[in-house]
Amino acid sequence: MKLSGMKKIVLLGLILIIVAGAIVVALKGFNVSLIYEQHETIKLVIGKKIEISDIESICKEVFNDKKVIIRKIELFDDAVNIDVESVTDEEKENLVNKVNEKYGTAFTKETINITTNPNIRLRDIVRPYIVPLFISAIVIVAYMIIKFRKMNAITLLGKIAGIILLTELFIASCISIGRVPLTPSIINIMIAFAIFELVLYIDYTEKNYKTLKD
Repeated sequence: MKLSGMKKIVLLGLILIIVAGAIVVALKGFNVSLIYEQHETIKLVIGKKIEISDIESICKEVFNDKKVIIRKIELFDDAVNIDVESVTDEEKENLVNKVNEKYGTAFTKETINITTNPNIRLRDIVRPYIVPLFISAIVIVAYMIIKFRKMNAITLLGKIAGIILLTELFIASCISIGRVPLTPSIINIMIAFAIFELVLYIDYTEKNYKTLKD
């Protein structure tokens, strides 16, 4: 199938972005969320209601430009986990002082709970999706072979696989170039795009198939 001039330009643009994304991944890898990097987790049980904005303000003063994620961990909003790249003794001291000043607590450097979390590999993030996607792919292939048995189902499968692969590589490249943190939510969005394209392609093929039969 010959491509028109505009389609060639679009395809070339996609390929260039994918190549650029591949280069970024090769040099820097994907930018993963702090939760999946090696980091420290500080657990603070305050014992009274906490406003996340107050903890964020304290962390900004203590950790400056370091990556920080704050999560409430108790039903009564009286405890938080502070995930941060690393914690120095000086930062620990400053955090304790500011929290004690804000909430009237009596924390010391020795009494606050700090846990070191190891780096989580990208394949470990992706692994839960492998089996469901494999099973789904088998079901979809079987459906298309049966549904379009009078057409060249292998060619149809090849086309949709190529389209989805190109789209997913494009999205992954944009994520790597833009240094967007890779999280399960991003992976879910990529899967949603693939499903959307698949539904559109099957619908388009069914309409053409009916037209051919008529």
